[in-house]
Amino acid sequence: MTTSPAKPAKSYRRWLLHAYRVGIFIFLLFMIRQQHSWFLAQRHGGLVQEISTAEILSFYPDAASLSDWDPGHGGQNVLDAEGNKLGHVIQTSPDADDINGFSGPTNTLVALDPSRKILGIKVLQSDDTKEHLKKVKTDDTFLKQWNQLTTRKAADKKEFHTVSGATLSSVAIADGISTRFGGGKRTPRFPKEISISEITPFLEGAATLEAREKQPYLFAVKDTSGELIGHATRTAPHSDDMMGYQGPTDVLIVMDPSQLVIGLAIRDTYDNEPYVKLLDEDEYFFNTFKGFELQQISEIDIVESGIDVVSGATKTSVNVTEGLILSAREVTKIQEPTPPPPLISLRVRDVGTILVALFGIIIAMTRLKGNRKLRFAFQGVLILYLGFINADMLSQALLVGWSRSGVAWSVAPGLVFLTAAALLAPIFTGKQAYCTHLCPYGAAQDWLGKKTPWKIAVKGRLEKILSALPTLLLLWCLIIAMGHLPFSLVGLEPFDGFVFRVAGWATLTIAVIGLIASLFINRAYCRYGCPTGAMLKFIRFGGAASERLGRRDFVAAGFALVAIVMMIWR
Repeated sequence: MTTSPAKPAKSYRRWLLHAYRVGIFIFLLFMIRQQHSWFLAQRHGGLVQEISTAEILSFYPDAASLSDWDPGHGGQNVLDAEGNKLGHVIQTSPDADDINGFSGPTNTLVALDPSRKILGIKVLQSDDTKEHLKKVKTDDTFLKQWNQLTTRKAADKKEFHTVSGATLSSVAIADGISTRFGGGKRTPRFPKEISISEITPFLEGAATLEAREKQPYLFAVKDTSGELIGHATRTAPHSDDMMGYQGPTDVLIVMDPSQLVIGLAIRDTYDNEPYVKLLDEDEYFFNTFKGFELQQISEIDIVESGIDVVSGATKTSVNVTEGLILSAREVTKIQEPTPPPPLISLRVRDVGTILVALFGIIIAMTRLKGNRKLRFAFQGVLILYLGFINADMLSQALLVGWSRSGVAWSVAPGLVFLTAAALLAPIFTGKQAYCTHLCPYGAAQDWLGKKTPWKIAVKGRLEKILSALPTLLLLWCLIIAMGHLPFSLVGLEPFDGFVFRVAGWATLTIAVIGLIASLFINRAYCRYGCPTGAMLKFIRFGGAASERLGRRDFVAAGFALVAIVMMIWR
């Protein structure tokens, strides 16, 4: 009567302990991912301007310090003297470094409250002209129009107040803020579309403009009867970031029905008006391009072509020429609809890996594992196909890489399936199917182990030392992953030795030593050198140590502690 609850109690304890081990494994993967996100945020933050608390006191009067770069929002948290979070600040650089005003990009600081609503903006640094920046900095209507907007609304904001006399600078700042928050299409520098009145000086009788489906920037010009009489396009928006003396210029291009250029005219500009006027008055400059197809203009090399610039307006004329060439390239592109990428793209190699993995699992889980001839033949498939042909193997480098950057579902579904099988089999079935039936390097050791009758028995202290090596290597992998140390995880394991033409010397050395050792010690590397095998052994369900805390469980807790300490002291 008193012994009947023993089995349920043991079963409960076994599952609880197994959950602890799997939990430790998942926790370490999570910590590696979080640390990598933090590392990327610091690297991103190193690309922008360093700011002091004095620069943000106008938004946070109680600010005492700024945190490291937070991967959650890509900015720095603002803290008071007690360490309480007052909000956070972000900078538009480097995301918006390619967005130019009159003469260059602007790095703008955006201050947000704890609910991620904008408190205000501030220009930190700019390559734009001082005169235009002064107007922007003193225009409260412009600076405060983002206040109390959420980051989503700021990203989607399309209509905003621009600064008179500094339109291009203010538009560039607004675009930079939208871009930083993940906004899509930028504000056009020249929003006015082509009108029929602009076309008629070149094509008498023009009545309508129709956009071409596959060339949206090229318009068909038709008369009142619907007959095609020519084509028209413009250099904007393709040349919006091409600066003359003080900004971009939008040029109208009119063509005949065969798309030969018959006329050009400046529509609008941010450049210096006297210089632009010189282009309009020059009787030769625009005539240079007449009679050419857009495709021919797109192939012009401005240096080798010897196109004459306009005296007194060299920079403006060069800018307009470069804009014409770039726009011709873009306009002549046939824009076919892009089909959405498949969620998973299975190639022949992926199907092969999946089939091999499935067959290996079937052998491991059934009586087929006792068939020596079948196992010997299947090991040959592992070595040749998974090893030398596909090089699909589980490794610490793979797990760390996927933990940091995400699982390669779409590009390597076969390897994802193999990895899932390798991890799930020991967790749910207690069988290390990967080590015994799916690892090409393990299969190679088995083959070589049968080639010699001379075996060495490793005993005593040496056996204990060697048995601890996989765990120590696993700890070293964790330290490398958490600390982003300049050490290749690939070089810790022999698996890339199958790709011997590109493998490093460390990988090849470990591979050769492991294979030689397997001649005298059964699966020598698996037993005394493989960190991946040690990891799979730890998360395996069942076994003699499944009902009690053992040394490996305390070691695992130590791994978690190392990860936590490295996270805190990063």
